[in-house]
Amino acid sequence: MNYSYIIIEDQQECVLKLQEELKNHPEFICKGVASTVQEGINITLKLKPNIIFLDVELKNEIGFEIIKETACFFNEPPFVIVLSENEKYAKKAINYDVLFYLDKPINPTKLTIALNKFVKRFSELKSHISIKDRNAHWLIKYNDILFIQSDGSYCHVNRLDNKKVTVTKPLKEIETLLPKTFLRVHKSYIINISYIEKINTTQKIISLHYRTGLFEITEKSKIQLDETFTIKDTIIEIPIGEVYLERVKHTLLTSKNF
Repeated sequence: MNYSYIIIEDQQECVLKLQEELKNHPEFICKGVASTVQEGINITLKLKPNIIFLDVELKNEIGFEIIKETACFFNEPPFVIVLSENEKYAKKAINYDVLFYLDKPINPTKLTIALNKFVKRFSELKSHISIKDRNAHWLIKYNDILFIQSDGSYCHVNRLDNKKVTVTKPLKEIETLLPKTFLRVHKSYIINISYIEKINTTQKIISLHYRTGLFEITEKSKIQLDETFTIKDTIIEIPIGEVYLERVKHTLLTSKNF
């Protein structure tokens, strides 16, 4: 697998040395270079790299501003590897949740350690969805999500542990963040197809089967449960929207997924 990176550094000699060292790691592809904070912001938003190699001191500017100014534009911001000759920035780097702090001149061994750490974190992240509610930033494993339900301007991410995370994102936007194991089956529902037990195209119902304890049901919920007491096996019925019926048939009834 290949990974993209950009370098934000105002010393050309440092840029060339870093690029030379990274040639020993051919899976990492350079997408761009910037030398000022504004240039750094621009190429970060335009190129959306996996990694930013960020010099903290950019002429009379502080590189951390790039992290601050671009974070809100990403659901999953790029990983940042800080480059610096001054140890006073190490503690501040922690506050910005950087992946790694590299002293200049770059030590090849430490660079390899930083890249290995990135690969590990990147792999972990790709098994999760990253979403925010009003109070916190959540990393939820895809396998822990049963279905997602739209509720006006909110969406409820319903998990296997009977808890749900409510976010202020439209269902359409969340749909773009999900892998192929999820399917939009209704204007208000996205399901995890891994938990499908039965599909009834006549009644336009998909039954999801999972093991759990008590599940919270609201009066407005369209989900049908006989009772809400603690049980080992639970069946939840999700409606199939008329306009989604053919998609469900094509995706689930003619594929190897089901």
